[in-house]
Amino acid sequence: MVRKHNESWRMCVDYTDLNKACPKDYYQLPKIDQKVESLEGLKWKCFLNAYKGYYQIWMQKEDEDKITFYTNHGAFCYQKMHIRLKTARAAYQSLVDKIFQNQIGRSVEVYVEDMVIKSKNETTLSRDFDETLKTLEKSQMKLNPTKCTFVTQEGQLLGYYVTREGNIM
Repeated sequence: MVRKHNESWRMCVDYTDLNKACPKDYYQLPKIDQKVESLEGLKWKCFLNAYKGYYQIWMQKEDEDKITFYTNHGAFCYQKMHIRLKTARAAYQSLVDKIFQNQIGRSVEVYVEDMVIKSKNETTLSRDFDETLKTLEKSQMKLNPTKCTFVTQEGQLLGYYVTREGNIM
């Protein structure tokens, strides 16, 4: 369905049949409580959020025919992952786990598009922050600055509030 809205065109593509035909992706999402509990006792944090996370994943050329849609102006397909695909969350988590594999558990925790850099002191936080930014740059992943909090002692992660002492509320 395509409709005109405020001088621009919006479109809705129904992925119901495609999602039914796709095999289940068995890549496990991390346990949220473990990610949040890993901050316990750590004084310094940077809470980060990927900018439109799913839309940073390029679709493989051989899959483009599966996401083709037709209009009066021709056939089109998405070039980047669409959030409505049932495999999107698992695909994105797999990607960020691979990107941050050398940091997860040590200095970074990642749950889909939410990330936190964690440290006991400012010196290691600075080093880990630099390492994380280099990793983000190398992978060409962009952050949403309006949803990021840099160098703080407390903040929110995945619906939990983490205090200065690293206690979870």
